[in-house]
Amino acid sequence: MLRFFTRLEKTRNLVLFVFAILMAGSLIFFYTPARNTFETGDLSRSQEVAATVAGEVITVADVVREGEKFSQFSRGKFPASMVIDSLINRRVMRVEAARLGLTATDREVADEIRRQSANPDGTPFDQKKYEEAVIGQYGSVSAFEQSVRDDISARKLQAYITAGVTVSDAEVLNEYQKRNAKFNISYVSLNPADIAKTLKPSDDELKAYFEKNKASYYINEPQKKIKYIFVNSEKIGQKLAISDADLKAEWDALAPDKKTMGVEGQEIVLRVPKPDDEAQVLGKATELVTQLRAKGGPVTEEAFAALAKGQSENPATAGNGGKLSGPVRANPSKPDDPYQQLLKLEPGQITDPILYQGRYFILRRGETVPKTFEQAKKELEVSLRNRRAYAAALEFAKKVDEALKQSKDPAKTAAEFASQANMTAGEMVKETGYVKPGDDIADIGISSQFEEGIKPLENAGDVGDVIPIQNGFALPMLVDKKEPRDADFAEVRTQVEAAYKLEKAQSQVEEIAKAISAGAKDAASLASAAAAKGITAKTKDDYVIGTPIGEGPSAASGQALSDAVFALGNGQVMKEPLKVGDNWVIVGVTQRKEADSAAFATQRSSLMEQMLGMKRSTVFGDYLAAARQRLEQAGKIEINKAVLEKIDAPTAQDLTE
Repeated sequence: MLRFFTRLEKTRNLVLFVFAILMAGSLIFFYTPARNTFETGDLSRSQEVAATVAGEVITVADVVREGEKFSQFSRGKFPASMVIDSLINRRVMRVEAARLGLTATDREVADEIRRQSANPDGTPFDQKKYEEAVIGQYGSVSAFEQSVRDDISARKLQAYITAGVTVSDAEVLNEYQKRNAKFNISYVSLNPADIAKTLKPSDDELKAYFEKNKASYYINEPQKKIKYIFVNSEKIGQKLAISDADLKAEWDALAPDKKTMGVEGQEIVLRVPKPDDEAQVLGKATELVTQLRAKGGPVTEEAFAALAKGQSENPATAGNGGKLSGPVRANPSKPDDPYQQLLKLEPGQITDPILYQGRYFILRRGETVPKTFEQAKKELEVSLRNRRAYAAALEFAKKVDEALKQSKDPAKTAAEFASQANMTAGEMVKETGYVKPGDDIADIGISSQFEEGIKPLENAGDVGDVIPIQNGFALPMLVDKKEPRDADFAEVRTQVEAAYKLEKAQSQVEEIAKAISAGAKDAASLASAAAAKGITAKTKDDYVIGTPIGEGPSAASGQALSDAVFALGNGQVMKEPLKVGDNWVIVGVTQRKEADSAAFATQRSSLMEQMLGMKRSTVFGDYLAAARQRLEQAGKIEINKAVLEKIDAPTAQDLTE
């Protein structure tokens, strides 16, 4: 096709004309009715119409191939309805580009393909490899070249529509101040769980709630009361001696990839304003990844930074080319954290788009940050001590367990071994209430290992084997057992109270937030207004716009909250609480520290570039939404929902029904 593009216009037209005549004749002579590809199951070749946009057809094959691309960048299959939505938007761009005379020319398409296909080592272009690659991904060379044409046309359309978009110096200065100003704040961030902690229902209220919901508290499994000896592995570990030689041996045994502080990284973050926008944002993220990978090989820090400055929507890192504030380290407790994906890459590699907490992340791995033995000593000591302590505590617990099986007396056995355990006898002997599988047990939690360990105990005085629990080991003895039955209020009072308080809190949280806001005349009085409602206001120094306010379930962030805080002056408090997710937030500014105006000049150009990029994206997005709405109202967008349902059907049998 590339060679084809370079021929003279007249020659090309003649060839097309002759080819069309030959094709028409062959179709007439050799025509055989095609089978419906839904019957054969080869949907990636189906030309059945899934949707039309002003006469532009979207086939089943288009939907299937686009869905496969989306699935590469996410976990699991995308619904056909989301995929078709993205394809419709692309067709709308195609239609609008054609309407305005902005469709990419053959020459522009050929030049772009040459640019994308250029070999970094300078070797000649290989037509065969080119065709094999694009057919494997797009189904045909023509489909790929149409995709390239659409991309160029879309860029020309966006440039045309957003040509008049500007960002004033005042807007840039305001954004600079917003990103760099710091605030000392007093705040209240409420959710039902917070309010529930302040409620103090009477016994009569709880009993009435219990009677109303008594069936929910039926105890359908036997309950056991357990007395156990606790062996604390940390206490055992405190008696162990760890030498520098031990630590050096640990260091020498570490694999090279463990002798690091982590890896450097960069990010591009794209927000998903609402669930309906997910496919559109993924499409944009996919285009950015394609752009970064266009030349093949590692992506340079500079190339990624240039794109991050213009496209990333995380103000904390965009201005610095997406560079993360510190190295990323392995954290097994957070497997879903997108930054953990950096550890699986080589320097210069980038991730596919990763959806996490309402944002798409594109990450680039930088260089590894080395760690010295001296920097690692503390971690090595903790790790080695924990391992040795666990092993020593396990052997010790087995010895104590044998003694308990002989004595059947936890107190006596604990007293005998307390000094060796580095504990008092009182610390070692513990007792549960009546518990059943799934219960949250004090000092143990919800533990399947503990449940399995006490399962064989059927008679009072039965002693079980050593059970691993948090912080050590338990040596259990059965004290008593109760069969399934209706619960008494007293034994489920804690659960009843928690359920009652949460239900009440859910209906009261907004009212309480508004009362606190009404009682706070300024930032200084917010704490007392909150205290009047049994709520403790918190403070945070050097708060930066865009970062979460609060901790845990009450943490809140978002554009509306950022704008509300930035609008506050010294001593001011929000006049109304702001609902952010499930939380109600009230913020007062005790001290506002304006950004350093002298440093503005050094950041002005990059910041203006970022803001222009974001503003152009917003304007273009609004333009496309309006164009699509016009086409929908004119009846020029039609979707075959029955076909989409067949595409989503899980089995071949479903597709033929």
